[in-house]
Amino acid sequence: MSNIKKLSTLGVILIIFSVVFGFNNSPLAFYRMGYGAIPCYLFCGIAFFIPIMFMVAEYSSAFKNDHSGIYTWFRRSVGESYACLGGFIFYFSYFTWMIFVVTVLCIPMSSFLFGEDITQSWSLFGWDHIQTTGFFAILFMISITVLATRGFNKISVIARFGGLMNVGINITLYSASFLLLILTKGEFAQPIEGISSFLSSPSVEHSDILYVLSFIILALFAYGGPESLSSLVEKAKSPKVFARGVVISALLITAGYSISIFCWGISYNWNDLNIAEGVNMGNITYVMMGNLGYKLGLAMGWSNDLALSLGGWFTRAVGFSVFMTYMGAFFAMIYAPLKTILEGAPKGFWPKFLTKKNKFDMPHIAMWIQTFAVCVVVFLMSFSGQGSKSFYKTVILLADVANALPYLFLAFAFPAFRRNSSLNHNYKLFKSKISVYIGAALVFGIDLFANIFIVIDPIISKEDDGIYQTLWMIGGPAVILTVAFIMIFRYKKRIKLSDK
Repeated sequence: MSNIKKLSTLGVILIIFSVVFGFNNSPLAFYRMGYGAIPCYLFCGIAFFIPIMFMVAEYSSAFKNDHSGIYTWFRRSVGESYACLGGFIFYFSYFTWMIFVVTVLCIPMSSFLFGEDITQSWSLFGWDHIQTTGFFAILFMISITVLATRGFNKISVIARFGGLMNVGINITLYSASFLLLILTKGEFAQPIEGISSFLSSPSVEHSDILYVLSFIILALFAYGGPESLSSLVEKAKSPKVFARGVVISALLITAGYSISIFCWGISYNWNDLNIAEGVNMGNITYVMMGNLGYKLGLAMGWSNDLALSLGGWFTRAVGFSVFMTYMGAFFAMIYAPLKTILEGAPKGFWPKFLTKKNKFDMPHIAMWIQTFAVCVVVFLMSFSGQGSKSFYKTVILLADVANALPYLFLAFAFPAFRRNSSLNHNYKLFKSKISVYIGAALVFGIDLFANIFIVIDPIISKEDDGIYQTLWMIGGPAVILTVAFIMIFRYKKRIKLSDK
């Protein structure tokens, strides 16, 4: 008899919440859409997140004895070639996540150490601040790889601590915002002018439907990561407990994002935020959190200096939380996704030197190639001559697209998965055939259209460096798919030759 304690509904909720909910998402959403972000987050939570979680649960249950994850899901549902393409796309989403983290990591570090983002004043060797932070990003990537290839995984303790800090920061946001609302006698920094405030962006140039549709992908990214919970279904007390936990956590996460976006309007006016000097998509979280502390200090009757000091401590707290979370997660992400595509692929798919492991049981050659690729991309983006706003926006948009693409493959394969009678379908959250197709169509359709709109929006909106941003969003997936097709062709050719 197993003595392993099964998860209750509360346990399922807490794990899903800690993995999916990201504090940075709500200030970024307010920065781009104001209160208009709330309906987008509500829609994506209900129409995208819940169906995805149900699909992941069914996949996980059917393949519970296979540890190759999504590669097995796709191979058994559709076929080997589809599994290779899907595996590459899922890996690409983590690859771009690493690019995103190393390029922005200096900001939470600066916010923690100095109480504000001073990275825009950094300069080495005559470089500007973007090139300087790019240089530090490359150093960080190399340093982490040195440690990770030696099996240095104790940093996971920091990740758990960062998760607790994330909860604390959210509680601080809610309590400080509503205390500020009470002290200012119900006055919002961003006025609510009827229902229209929640249906569009305050920006005149971004109030059209195209921008709203492109923004949806940011909301999709906020719900990313459910595929990493694939083993959770077997740890729950029962399928009903897991299903209940999924629904409740999805509603709580959706509500949490909506309330957070609403809270930012208590302390910051959208127009003031968007014209503030030095504010960009990389440091927006720290700027807004510091402003909340400053406004709260003034509302309590403190002097300007004391209020500024309180704002600095708010900034330090969120900087520390984000920095610790990134540090802990990075040690897992630099290895786990790579391990999945190396070990999940059929024998002979990869050159032998890539799968070779060192004495610490780590695929060190593959990890160093990965690091080289990340460093090349960071170098190209950092030394492209962009301003800080354009640079961080390009990084975030690329990460958003890359993290949304895998769910196209997941949703497309799901009907085929359910039609496969050779698989174990005892665990069903989609109770009928029509619900299977509706759920898959919802996820696929929302994801596809959001990706299309976010790619073309910078050009149509005639933004600065709009073509540059679009080229990165198209070029990244194009390169990884090209590599995937080459590898598949090479593997099939080898198999044919071996059969002769």
